[in-house]
Amino acid sequence: MKEKKAKKNNTFKRTAYALKLVWEADKLLLVFSIFKNSIEQIFYVFFFVYLTKYIFNCIERNIEYSRLFWFLIIACLGHICVHFTCGWYEAYRKVKTPEVYRYIFHRVMDLSDSLELKDYETPEFYDKYARALDRVVDSAIDLAIKFGVYFGNVVSTIASLVIIVMVDPVLLVFMIVPMFVSLYFGNKNGKCNFDRENAITRDKRIADYVKRVYYEKKYAAEVRLFDINSIMLEKQEEAVDKMEKVSMKYRMKSALFSFIMKGSYSIFAGIIAYFYVVARVKFGNVSDISSYVAMITAMAFSTNQLKQAVENRIFLSNESRLFKNLEEFLERPVKETEEKTLIKEIESIELKNVSFTYPGAKSETLKNISFKWNKGDKLAIVGYNGAGKTTLIKLLMGLYDIQSGEILVNGINIQEIDGNSYRERFGTVFQDLQVFAMPLIENVLMRRPNGEEDYKKAEKALINAQFEVNHKGLIKGLDTVVSREFDEEGFVPSGGQAQKIAIARVFAAEPDMVILDEPSSALDPLAEYNMYNNMMKLSEGRGVIFISHRLSSARMADKIYLIKDGEVVESGTHEELIALNKYYHEMFTLQAENYQESLPEEMLKGAEAFYG
Repeated sequence: MKEKKAKKNNTFKRTAYALKLVWEADKLLLVFSIFKNSIEQIFYVFFFVYLTKYIFNCIERNIEYSRLFWFLIIACLGHICVHFTCGWYEAYRKVKTPEVYRYIFHRVMDLSDSLELKDYETPEFYDKYARALDRVVDSAIDLAIKFGVYFGNVVSTIASLVIIVMVDPVLLVFMIVPMFVSLYFGNKNGKCNFDRENAITRDKRIADYVKRVYYEKKYAAEVRLFDINSIMLEKQEEAVDKMEKVSMKYRMKSALFSFIMKGSYSIFAGIIAYFYVVARVKFGNVSDISSYVAMITAMAFSTNQLKQAVENRIFLSNESRLFKNLEEFLERPVKETEEKTLIKEIESIELKNVSFTYPGAKSETLKNISFKWNKGDKLAIVGYNGAGKTTLIKLLMGLYDIQSGEILVNGINIQEIDGNSYRERFGTVFQDLQVFAMPLIENVLMRRPNGEEDYKKAEKALINAQFEVNHKGLIKGLDTVVSREFDEEGFVPSGGQAQKIAIARVFAAEPDMVILDEPSSALDPLAEYNMYNNMMKLSEGRGVIFISHRLSSARMADKIYLIKDGEVVESGTHEELIALNKYYHEMFTLQAENYQESLPEEMLKGAEAFYG
């Protein structure tokens, strides 16, 4: 009993939550939905129930025709007014629906921006995220509309049942029984569909992923070079087969529940009710036959209204289940809710015995890392693949929480600092950098430009990053969209060009601290040398940390940290580490030899500048 009550409360709370979101986006949309549907349904009770009864009474009692005529004229004018109201409401809804959509979507996006990066590392998060976004914005609007219709259905059902009870209370039984049957099995049907959606979320994401592989540009080359079609199609078929098997299990139940619901209306509100009316007229002591004849129409109308009310009640219950996912997502605890220290300038960042382990991992990714990074210092982080270099960068930026040790920013624990104000002081280029389908200038500034000064700043930043601002592909100059997905005159950058755009963001931002995570992997040695040269000159007075597998660039750093198996095993200047004759010396020597053996003559200048 308590469980059923809890389920009802949950349904009510989730429906209220969805309506609250719509109310916050546009109050009048919800008010007009309720008002329009109430007026419309009450009029239909008058038009289809009371008017039918009135016409039969007029005929049976020989009331003069003119009185009936004017009554019908008023009814028709009322009908026109109702249709006018409905038309006005539909026009208003079409204008306001995008605003509701925008509001809810922005709520989700704003929260996504504040989530911890580690949340994106788990498939469980992606499942919940997918369920939160899948259809839920449209469902909020549908739910607000259906709530108005449901409210009108309830009002009209009550009004029509009052008229029916005034004629014969027994007729009420034939309406109540199918209503409770439909509510019971309708809720079961809704839960069945909801459980099915949850059960297929993971396989649905897999199928969508395979679909993306075949239409997104970043996969195009590999799909054509390697025979992965069979692997991808196998994944697709496996996911679809699983979805079909799961769906079939729930589909059979759903079909049975729907059959029982429809059957209850046909039997009770249809066949049995009509037999009862005929029997009452033929064998009962009925003085007002016209009322019973009118009740046949009234029963048909009331049955339809009751059926719609129950269906809409079930719809609200089913759709509200979707908002369980959205509510859990939007209302989940977000860090940094309490007032924290704002960072206006970064003077130093210090790591003290910092360790970090990824969720679900058995071993530590980083172990007891300690060093201090002052503003103006140029530091290099080098090491083997998988050593934890990129993870260290994300810890420095406060994107992950450490398990032990502490990170101090200007002497203050990073946990006590406002994350947004802190990260605004960084200029960062990640190894998995992204360029976006928006104008080049917005890709550099990462915001909309404000006047001519911003165009000059973006152009200067691109030049410093060695990007060809006069490239023939830039048909609209800095306003050229960096993609052809939505604009035929767009520009599709190469890997090296995309990297230069990302580097230009750092030059344009003029940050306190610069982080470069493999920023030159797509550049040739000469371009890499020039890029680092420019970066060091233009970052005078700023802190710089860079990760590079090409150890040649590490020579420009004031200090080098070599990470192996999550630990700092060597640190010092280039000369000091070479003199140690350990890991760094071995890696540097091997790379220098490979460059001299493999580089074409025109690129040796850059290599020699690096390796000496």
